[in-house]
Amino acid sequence: MKLNTLSLFFTLAFLPFALPFAVQAQGDQDERATLGTILSSPEFWKLSQDAFMDRYDHLGFRWTSDTKDSARISGGVEKLSVEEGEIGETIVTFADGVPKQVQLSIYNRGDDGLISNAEKFNEKLQTWNKIISDISNVKPERRSRNNKSAVKTSGVVWSTPDVAYLLEYSARKRPFHGEFIRLRVAPVVKKSFMEERLSGSEKRVKKSDLPANVVREDGDVYIKGIPMVDQGQKGYCVVAATARMFGYYGLQVDQHEIAQMAGSSASGGTNTDAMIDALKSIVGRFKMRIKTHNAMDYKDMSDLSEDYNRIAKRADAKEVPTGSSVNHWHNFDYFDPEILKTTRLRSRSGIKKFDAEIMRSINAGIPLLWTVTLGIYKEPVRIDQSRGGHMRMIIGYNTAKKEIIFSDTWGAGHEKKHWGIEEAYCSTKGIYSIQPTM
Repeated sequence: MKLNTLSLFFTLAFLPFALPFAVQAQGDQDERATLGTILSSPEFWKLSQDAFMDRYDHLGFRWTSDTKDSARISGGVEKLSVEEGEIGETIVTFADGVPKQVQLSIYNRGDDGLISNAEKFNEKLQTWNKIISDISNVKPERRSRNNKSAVKTSGVVWSTPDVAYLLEYSARKRPFHGEFIRLRVAPVVKKSFMEERLSGSEKRVKKSDLPANVVREDGDVYIKGIPMVDQGQKGYCVVAATARMFGYYGLQVDQHEIAQMAGSSASGGTNTDAMIDALKSIVGRFKMRIKTHNAMDYKDMSDLSEDYNRIAKRADAKEVPTGSSVNHWHNFDYFDPEILKTTRLRSRSGIKKFDAEIMRSINAGIPLLWTVTLGIYKEPVRIDQSRGGHMRMIIGYNTAKKEIIFSDTWGAGHEKKHWGIEEAYCSTKGIYSIQPTM
């Protein structure tokens, strides 16, 4: 069965997304294999999750979550080889216990730095065009520009009886800079499945469906079914958390697409206000909306600094800088944890509102995007990091233990963690949600 261009795009776009991949042949682990050795083999798509990891864990693949729904490897591993083509992060996504998609990050601005030369960008595209043509042994077909994804992408497709390949890319023209180049590979599925996707009759997540995702056990109330997106070593916490939110609602939006919208950089991360503004411009097309539940503005931060200093002075402790020439947001980096707690909890109205918003959203099956400052208070299972801004997700609560349940974009082991609500609140800058309008 041969897929047409539009069918291929929808077939791949609605499968769980993954990232770049190239692996060794089974047997001699020092022998490199071409991408085609793996991805053109029908047997690859029949591997169980355990069989996959037994065969390829020596390359560095690690499960992104305890549910084993995707395995990830970062780029730069010497054992990965695709002829002359360079690859980066790779994610293999599973469904029904077998691989369903492989996505290769050939280039992305966050990991690889900016390509501002159009010829260099096109050279990468031409190299991979030849690689996939050789692997598939079929001629490519140009896919029309896709305006339905989060960002506009162009692409080329290759269709074989068993496997479909989609090479997508995005770049800004004036002045030129490349955003990303990625390859998605998936087994060909039955026509009725594609027709369902193309007709738009696939089941969309509705707001009324979401409470069914709420689990209540041992005092914990939390939302299940939120996919993991690992941000890697990049400062992509905001875009990765947002990608997870979209994935929860059944929308497969790549974190690199979101990074392009928000102007993220690998080292500098994403400005939360810029992210919210960028998302507002696109969520409508997905029949979604953004809600700000609770967020500090600059006046709130200035008032907090002044209140903190009054309590610090009485405790004979070091005060933080204030005044018109000071950026008060930076004071989160200097607050003493106990004085900050005394300051923020002096009035219980703030934490009560915080608690109420969490319970209301979680009971409705709506996760929260949560902006915090790390390093003020000790927390469970955290990657070492000095103080600094971060976005994570609140996915539940435990009233009896006075805890929130949260999740980070750091892969397996970070899906479901508990933290005291007082420490969580005192570290908080804001909570937001993306939710269906219907």
